[in-house]
Amino acid sequence: MRITAIELRNVRRFVDPARIEGIGPGLNVLTAPNEAGKSTFFDALHAAFFLSHRSWDAVARGLQPKAGGDPEVEVAFEADGRQWTIRKVWSSSAGRKSARLTCDGAAVAEGEAAETRLAELLGLGKGGAGPAGLLWVRQGLVGEPVEKKIREVEEAARRDIMTEVAGEVELMTGGRRLERALAACETFLSSQLTGSQKKARAGSDLARTEAEVESLQARERELAERADKLARDLERRRAVRAELATLEDPQAQADLRKRLAEAEAALAEARERSGQIETAERTLAELDARLSAHKGQAEALRAALTERAEADAALKRARMALAEAQEAALAASKDHQAAESAHRLAEAAHRKARDVATRVLRAEAARSAESRRRELIERIGQAESLRGQIEALEARLAALPQAAILTRAVQAHQELQAAEVAHARALPGFTVRRAPAARAEVMRDGQPVPDGTRQILDAPVTLEIEGVGRIELDPGELAGDAALDQVRDAAGKALAATGLSDLAEIHRAMDQRAALDADLRDAKARLAALAPKGMAELRRELASLPEPAEGVNDLPDRATAERDLADAERALDRAAEALAAARARRDATQQALARAEAQEKSARERMDRAKAALRAEDPEAELARLDAEIATLGQAAERARVNLADLRRNAPDLAMAEARAERARAAIENVRHRSSELKLELAALDTRIDLESGEGIEEQLAFCRDKLDRVRDRLDRLRFEIAVHQRLRDALRAAQDAAREAYVAPVLRELVPLVRMIWPDAEPEIDAETGMIRAIRRRGEAEDYDILSGGTREQLSLLVRLAFARLLAQKGRPAPVILDDAIVYTDDQRIEQMFDALTRQAQDLQILVFSCRQRAFMALGGTAIAISRPTVA
Repeated sequence: MRITAIELRNVRRFVDPARIEGIGPGLNVLTAPNEAGKSTFFDALHAAFFLSHRSWDAVARGLQPKAGGDPEVEVAFEADGRQWTIRKVWSSSAGRKSARLTCDGAAVAEGEAAETRLAELLGLGKGGAGPAGLLWVRQGLVGEPVEKKIREVEEAARRDIMTEVAGEVELMTGGRRLERALAACETFLSSQLTGSQKKARAGSDLARTEAEVESLQARERELAERADKLARDLERRRAVRAELATLEDPQAQADLRKRLAEAEAALAEARERSGQIETAERTLAELDARLSAHKGQAEALRAALTERAEADAALKRARMALAEAQEAALAASKDHQAAESAHRLAEAAHRKARDVATRVLRAEAARSAESRRRELIERIGQAESLRGQIEALEARLAALPQAAILTRAVQAHQELQAAEVAHARALPGFTVRRAPAARAEVMRDGQPVPDGTRQILDAPVTLEIEGVGRIELDPGELAGDAALDQVRDAAGKALAATGLSDLAEIHRAMDQRAALDADLRDAKARLAALAPKGMAELRRELASLPEPAEGVNDLPDRATAERDLADAERALDRAAEALAAARARRDATQQALARAEAQEKSARERMDRAKAALRAEDPEAELARLDAEIATLGQAAERARVNLADLRRNAPDLAMAEARAERARAAIENVRHRSSELKLELAALDTRIDLESGEGIEEQLAFCRDKLDRVRDRLDRLRFEIAVHQRLRDALRAAQDAAREAYVAPVLRELVPLVRMIWPDAEPEIDAETGMIRAIRRRGEAEDYDILSGGTREQLSLLVRLAFARLLAQKGRPAPVILDDAIVYTDDQRIEQMFDALTRQAQDLQILVFSCRQRAFMALGGTAIAISRPTVA
């Protein structure tokens, strides 16, 4: 059978007619967005083949539009080489229900006759079961639970196709006699065991016998426990009577009372000595606290006095540095003003020289052509010479670093020097000032330390004074200067950019550039003066001059004017360079002045803080008072410490005395309490022994054990009979399974190539009862179908249907495979492999694929079909 067209009317969203045409053999693909109606066409197509037109159940009602109306489906298909059409209408009204089957355009059956003839064409059995019912794959339901009626139809379809594949039912079951023997075993076992075959069935002989054994075992355990308990009670009564006699001995009780009196006397003495020690400890703690407080105050006062002295010295140094910076800034400002004045004078001289040269050129223009010819010839020769000089100068300049790079390097080193000076001033230091009469030198590393000069202390230093000794100075942990490191790094990078080794080479290179620049400017100026418009223009002018004429007036010397102009230009360049250098010096001194002012302000603030820290009016007198009190408190604390040591020496242990007294009291209390407990226990033992002795426990236990042995024998015989039946049942089932494996082989032959297109090393296992995959074996490990991922179950279930479809085609009963978004859980890589499987099976089958994944299914190929809506007249 092959479907060729589908038309819907009044089916869910399609109130007006909607069609799918052009469905061909092989692979047909309909891709459209969600809510486009693909699942509606799928359900309607399924209903046309498998849902009776007389039905108005939930499936039929599910086809009805929200606005109401009678669902109508018409399907065109080919079967037995002829063109057929089935048209069905479902309705809540019996009069509007209909089914019509046509063949090659002519009606062949209506109503129930049409349903019967359609079932014959499809090869469907009773209730719509048949191979074709297996080949529909609903949206998101592959390998998952489905509606009960649909599941029953599919299971019947699989049983039908397995019969087709295997042939005779007798072959599949292994023989009717085997089935009768197996049924007899199952009947006996089910009469004795539950469905799981692990527990006895309620009311069976096995259950009654097991219950009787359990009851007798419980009775035996109860009687045995009572007998054991009676023996233990007798032994315990003897022990209790002996212990009670020992506890109530008069001499033992007198010894306990004597030990208690001695322990309480020792405890009183220990408590008295402990009180004396606690008083002495409090006195010592108070003295130590006062001594510590006075020492802290004295230390803080000494630190404040030291800070004031250091702050005063730092303020004096900062003020001296500020004065020096102010003087340098003033000198640099004066130099800058002088440079500006010189630059203005040079500009005026340059303008004057340029005016003179212009007037000379104009005068020469009035001279005779002959004079101009001679002049042009001479100028051309001079210009050629100058051009050679310019090229040589430019080559020498190109070999030197660029001026901007050199200038940046010089500026970077100037900034580094200023930063290092500022950093050095921020470091701790010391100054040696010798008394006028002092003769001994202060030596550092074998060299005398200059008098009155500040020495930077950036590392530990040892000073040696002859006749005095050594002084070790340690600055401690010095904070890093990130700004200095940044400036030093910038200076290093600027030096590296020049390609030179040090600052001296940079200055020499700058001097060379300045001299070469001056010579180059001079040569270019002279060349420009000789050929303002270029050499070619001079030659054109020379060629255009007329013959010499008479009466040419003498003109001033042009060379003199050009030299004067070139001298003026050089002077102007030098003045500009001097002005730039003066401006840089002025800016540098201004920055140094700002830093000096900031340092002087910081030193003043430090001095203010140091003065504020000295709250006492006379800190020196306050320090002397604190030192005197510290000495007094130290003596008092030492006396208190000696007194405490005397009290602790040979003091009794209070904790030990308390423990001994408590132990003596507890011993007496324990004897009293234990005697009372033993008397109560003895009374209870006497009562239990009297009761148990009169009931004959030992005789009851012997009778119970004899009866239990007889019932156990009966239970063992019954269990042996059940085990025999179980082994017989297992053997019969194994024989039956071996027969069924014979008809699973054809399915595996079709399924294995498809499965290995997705998993090259996989081996599927098929359930002979259901015809579906039970497990898949990969790399030697079997994985149950139920634990596989949703995507893997989806792919396996679809491949099983493709294999069954191929078997039906081989048996002469082809049926189309219809998929509605059947691989929604498949990733991009496997979907390509599933496409290959669909394409492979489509060579012998008709496959209809409905999907919303338009981009992914473009790679599937096949015949593209679409939903159309014909215009209603």
